[in-house]
Amino acid sequence: MTTRPALEGSSLTVWTYKEGLLSKVAHDLCIRAADWQAEARRDGRRVEVEVVVPVRGLRVQGQVKDGAVLPLSEKDHREIEGNLASRHVLDADRFPEVRFTGAGDLPEGGGRATITGQLTIHGTTRPLTLAVDVREAGDRVVVTGEARVRQTDFGVKPYSALLGALKVQDEVRVSWEVALSA
Repeated sequence: MTTRPALEGSSLTVWTYKEGLLSKVAHDLCIRAADWQAEARRDGRRVEVEVVVPVRGLRVQGQVKDGAVLPLSEKDHREIEGNLASRHVLDADRFPEVRFTGAGDLPEGGGRATITGQLTIHGTTRPLTLAVDVREAGDRVVVTGEARVRQTDFGVKPYSALLGALKVQDEVRVSWEVALSA
């Protein structure tokens, strides 16, 4: 069995969307995971994966507007990242990481694959099946995909302010591109 950690250039991004009466003054957000780890153990076509994301490593990239990610002020970055880690949202003191473990069979030479596993957020574990695209790129295998996750399924109350007039939608989108050595 061969173990392969994620290589430089890999990314994991969380996309949040606003709602509520005052949503026009809020931001849809692009949040990237920093200092996260992904590892794949492969035996023939069978692969086992583990992804660990420190909650305090979630970094706001900016607001999403017309398909572009635009910068926010440093104050906004600090405030949003503080809210994410606070006991009112992801509670990083009690639940310091998000973790996914799963397994599946990779197609020969690349293509679509299914990884079935367990996602743990906020101390709650739920089954999660991921459709991923696998491609060979020189000396790398690149795995890309996207999943939608409902925060409340994991005991997370979506952030809200002003008595709920401004809030984050329950469903967030997570996308990734993980490069592994071939």
